[in-house]
Amino acid sequence: MTWRIKSLVLYQRGGADRRQLTFSLHGVNVITGNSQTGKSAVLDILNYLLMSRSCPIPKGIIRQAVSYVGVHLAGPEGELLIVRPLPAPGSKVSTQGWYQLGADLEFPNEPPKMVANRGQIRDILSSFTGISGAAVLSNPKQPWEEVLAEANIRHAAPLLFQPQDVIANRHVSVPGLDREEHRRHMLDALPFLLGIEDAEILEARVRLRKLKSTLSSLRMKRKERERLRANTFTRGHKLWLEAQGIGLLDGEHPQSVSELLKILRNVEVDENRRFNVATATPDISELEADEFESRDAVQEARQRVRSLRDFERRTAVHQDVVSRQLSRLSVSELLPTPAENGVCPVCESGYFNPEKHRDQLGMTFSSLTGIRAVPLRVDSKARKTRARLEDELVQLEERHEQTRSRLREAMITISKNAKYLKADREIERLLGRISEYIRTVDVGGIDDEEEDVDSLIEQIDALQLKLNSVTPRRQKAQKTIDQTMTELARRMEVEFKKGNASISVEDLSIRVQIDPDSDEMTSLAEIGSGANWVCYHLAGILAIHDHLERFACPVPRTLILDQPSQAWFPEELRTTDKEGELAPEDEEDKNRVREIYRLLDEMTSQGAFSQIIVMDHAKFGDKWFEEMTRYEWRHGEKLVPEHWIG
Repeated sequence: MTWRIKSLVLYQRGGADRRQLTFSLHGVNVITGNSQTGKSAVLDILNYLLMSRSCPIPKGIIRQAVSYVGVHLAGPEGELLIVRPLPAPGSKVSTQGWYQLGADLEFPNEPPKMVANRGQIRDILSSFTGISGAAVLSNPKQPWEEVLAEANIRHAAPLLFQPQDVIANRHVSVPGLDREEHRRHMLDALPFLLGIEDAEILEARVRLRKLKSTLSSLRMKRKERERLRANTFTRGHKLWLEAQGIGLLDGEHPQSVSELLKILRNVEVDENRRFNVATATPDISELEADEFESRDAVQEARQRVRSLRDFERRTAVHQDVVSRQLSRLSVSELLPTPAENGVCPVCESGYFNPEKHRDQLGMTFSSLTGIRAVPLRVDSKARKTRARLEDELVQLEERHEQTRSRLREAMITISKNAKYLKADREIERLLGRISEYIRTVDVGGIDDEEEDVDSLIEQIDALQLKLNSVTPRRQKAQKTIDQTMTELARRMEVEFKKGNASISVEDLSIRVQIDPDSDEMTSLAEIGSGANWVCYHLAGILAIHDHLERFACPVPRTLILDQPSQAWFPEELRTTDKEGELAPEDEEDKNRVREIYRLLDEMTSQGAFSQIIVMDHAKFGDKWFEEMTRYEWRHGEKLVPEHWIG
């Protein structure tokens, strides 16, 4: 069972309009036009509708103007409609979709409700294609975990597309081969897709890979074990001597590995002594913390006592100053009584008023007397506080001295037990080394491991024999594909027409025989000229599709090519005449491109495979080319209508 593309639909974002492209189920369908009209996006949209994990449709006009895309597939026993929303702004991909199986199907006028997810539609599409029952590796995010899954449409998708960055690529023949996680799973399913291996053989191949990996791991472990077991007696005897030196062992020297193992397994350690030493060792960090805390408390108390003493000293000075000032002011009592004539009795001055001066001195005296009363009360309280703090300081100093004594005693204890503590650490290290030695030397389990290795080898040999049975089939397929590819390449513009060409059925690499007198095959990466790359790409993929048809392989009978003329008409040299046809700056190059299209038309008319869709700038006035042209996007015509672009 297989299918071909009947039509493609785009739904307008924010509107009720839709655009539908229809294709002939047989023959070549050409979409020609200018740059930036959306030709290459046709391939990306179809890839997206085959349930790609990410969205290959480039951001820009299409994502802004289109909300949903759909494809109508026609097979020999029915039809399949698929609709998938484009990612919402800020999202990388949509995991939802819609599908319908039946006959004479038509797209709904409006986007249907998305009722399925990507995995469900992928499985429906795989079953519709005829891909099922073949176990391949999965779980690309965790390649170290080989999880089996069934082959699906995504394994076959690379054989359907030749994007413009692949069709002229010297390093890869189909999209995805340059990404390791895709390459591994694609090539794992390739023999099944090419009809070389059935589901049973493919599962055996995956099983063989896992068994070989397990066998390799066991052999590495055994090699490491053998390395560790080298000089076994010497290593063990050295451990015995060390154990004897620190008093763990005594007796006669062992004479064999078995004696060493027996003795080392029974090493006895005086656990009581180790416990007594451990419990007798004080906690230095805790004692140091106590000493620091008590020392800090003593320093703080001393500071407060000093502050209060300083306060008392300053208070005494203050009181002395006030007393002396009061003594001076008492002289006001000695001032004479003023004379009736207002003359000073002392200096006989007429300006002296003793009464007035006596009043002023009295006021000052009264003020100083009031000031003296307050400091006296504060001083009394400060003295009591100082006395209390001095008593507390004595207690704090005693506590500090006690913590210092305990710390000194702990240091003495540690110093006395240092050799025992050091010996204990040495015992721990030695016991660990003895345990590791016993683990690596102990022969228990070795026989079982050898049995596992023997069993794996038997299983691998049986699977290898089974896989070898398909070798003739693989060789025949390779020979047939290479012959077809060579014939097709010689009909196109290739540099080495006399040599053979090959595309590997194992890794899809393209190789060319440069010298027909030599059997050496050269990789495409070592050959120059974009024309060579394009022609060998086309010859290889056409030869594979020819093989798919001959052997009814489970791969769709459709091939989508993007810009096959790019090697002869690069963008900067591509011009058209008033009719839109490529202008004949180089008539020879124009004829080479024309011959490619005639070859494509011939391949589909012979039934090698049913459908080819080509997106290209090329346009020719030949009637046969006009008949295969489905759409021409020039003079304002594009994939997305202009009125959709807001």
